[in-house]
Amino acid sequence: MKYKLLVNSQNYTIVRDFFTNSVENFVCISTTEYWDDIARHYVLFEPHAYVTVFEHKDISQLALFKQLKKSKQGANVPIIVIADEENAAFLENESENYVDLIITRPVTIAMIYQKVFEIVDGIEKEKQRLLEEERLRREEEEARNNRKHIVVVDDDKEVLKILKAMLEEKYNVTTMINGRMAERFLETKACDLILLDYQMPIKNGPEVFRDIREMDSAKDIPIVFLTGVADTEKIAEVLRLKPQGYLLKPIDKDRLFETIEKILGK
Repeated sequence: MKYKLLVNSQNYTIVRDFFTNSVENFVCISTTEYWDDIARHYVLFEPHAYVTVFEHKDISQLALFKQLKKSKQGANVPIIVIADEENAAFLENESENYVDLIITRPVTIAMIYQKVFEIVDGIEKEKQRLLEEERLRREEEEARNNRKHIVVVDDDKEVLKILKAMLEEKYNVTTMINGRMAERFLETKACDLILLDYQMPIKNGPEVFRDIREMDSAKDIPIVFLTGVADTEKIAEVLRLKPQGYLLKPIDKDRLFETIEKILGK
């Protein structure tokens, strides 16, 4: 890729050198010192950098640099200035950081090209890196938004923590410490599956189950019971409620995902 340079200089030698010797890495056009010309070139040419020569402590150029950096088109375009030692020192004190690179003469034209290329190439690569990061972030966010949402209800905070850690590998997860919280949540929000502890204080799992089945907004949500009691009578009691499944504690991760995938699909 060749970078586009907008070159502004009354020094014919420098302008000539840029046009005749920089063809490998750059495409160059020249502009005048007038704002209207420069602004038009910024819009039409879309340069990767603005290169100029600073001489005679020209205050009007400082104002131009400031105007460029505050313009919509020029805010992210580096300003590169070639100056002798005296004018370079003046620029460093007076340019208010509007100049991105000062190349101090005497310096060979080859060195100028190298310095210009390094700063432009560095800025463009950073732009590409940021664009790639943003693309990946959007893809991750879209993937998260498209994942199934599981609500876990259990009065044991340690169980909630463990299940959340397991499930977040593949699903969006909301945890609730009791059934009342879950019911309030389901009044206004949706989910794809509920993992419901069978034995909880205040309002136990079966009571919460029945309440959810009477809610128009949540009556069709699949519910899987979590129970720490493995005897046959208790299991029969669970199944009489006709949930979509049940899991015995401590929860086996493979069994957990197998049950969820059977209900929601992979």
